[in-house]
Amino acid sequence: MMGGFFNGYGWVGSAFMILFWGLLCLLLIFGIVAGIVSLVRAFPGHGSRGGEKTTALDVLHERYARGEIGRDEYLERRRDLEQ
Repeated sequence: MMGGFFNGYGWVGSAFMILFWGLLCLLLIFGIVAGIVSLVRAFPGHGSRGGEKTTALDVLHERYARGEIGRDEYLERRRDLEQ
């Protein structure tokens, strides 16, 4: 009758099995972490530092578009910001 433990493969078979399952678990953990990171990056407004950075010139354009400031004030402030 063949093999007393691990179907005749002995310690070598168990070492390969431990290595295989260990690598499989590491790949699974890496996949889960990569998935979470990609989900967090997909929604930039919900992170601590996500989204596009708004410059002072962008704010000035928005205020002018909403009618909060007039054309003369807009042109003057834009000139100041571009210097």
